[in-house]
Amino acid sequence: MTEKTIKVLTSRSDAALDVQCKDIIGQIENPLTTLSIVFFHDARTLDDYLACDRILQEVCKEYLGEDKPLVSFVAQAPVSGRLTAEVLSINGAGEIECNGDYLLVNTPEGKELISQGIHFPGCGDIGEQSAKVFSRIREILDTEGFSPSDIVRQWNYIDHITQVNDGLQNYQMFNDARSAFYKEADWSGGYPAATGIGCSAGGVMVSIYAVKDSSVESKPIDNPVQVPAHKYSGKVLEAGRQEVRTTPKFERARLLGDTVYVSGTAAIKGEDSEFSKDAKVQSESLIDVVEHLVAPENIAPGCKGFKFDMLRVYVKYPEDTQAIMECLGNHWKGVPMHFLIADICRPELLLELEGTGKAI
Repeated sequence: MTEKTIKVLTSRSDAALDVQCKDIIGQIENPLTTLSIVFFHDARTLDDYLACDRILQEVCKEYLGEDKPLVSFVAQAPVSGRLTAEVLSINGAGEIECNGDYLLVNTPEGKELISQGIHFPGCGDIGEQSAKVFSRIREILDTEGFSPSDIVRQWNYIDHITQVNDGLQNYQMFNDARSAFYKEADWSGGYPAATGIGCSAGGVMVSIYAVKDSSVESKPIDNPVQVPAHKYSGKVLEAGRQEVRTTPKFERARLLGDTVYVSGTAAIKGEDSEFSKDAKVQSESLIDVVEHLVAPENIAPGCKGFKFDMLRVYVKYPEDTQAIMECLGNHWKGVPMHFLIADICRPELLLELEGTGKAI
């Protein structure tokens, strides 16, 4: 497995989107080692989303070349109000093979697959788009000799995630499509770490990181204070097209070598949400949940410590941002984190976070 770093870059300009994009590209230390860029910016309609996506793709192509990095755009407003990007770079050796909407990193020990955000905005409702997205992901995995169970980390962005149309909730329709995609794979080694989060436009978008490398351990990490999401009871599932509603198929975290991928995590204990409408109270409850998850003794036998490298925080209501930033910042001092406005998978939840870190 190759060593990688993620840096969060924010435009220093309030100018037009193309100018902000150029500013971020100018902050990238070594474009030749950059694997992917995920941009975050506000967009409220499909037309707005498509226009922004086109600008970002064109600017990156002009300044960074045809082949790489992978470029994705998520319609979530950064609290700064300016274009923000997560830039993934490779450290050290690894042969990079670019293939349009995904790339491979080949090493003597194995190979890694990274996709950009796979999406088909405007092509049907959320259920139909989800099926189309997973069909493309299946094609990618089959082409490169990967199984869905090789996916270590997955990001799922769902337009208006809790919205219900004709009795069908967007998130549940997505979960049913994901379950259908996962159905034929062997999941005895656990599901991917994953985030399922709302976005304000763009339909459904999914990006994956998959690994085939026998030299590193890959295992799921349960949270002792939470029911695994894939074991939720029917009382927390919403209406989908399936007669039997399917559960969200992901693990609370996953250990790959010494890297811990923490899934999208909210103030849920057991399978019940923290119902306080006070953002500070929910933030404190979330901290408690996360600390149980990443406690060294919970990560692996012999693990002596853990430190986050980065946190991405989703905030439902802009007016709660300051209280949430102060609470999390005071607890995880010195940890780089950025904050985005996004809808959460349950209406009562005010915030959610995800992150990566190192086990010692």
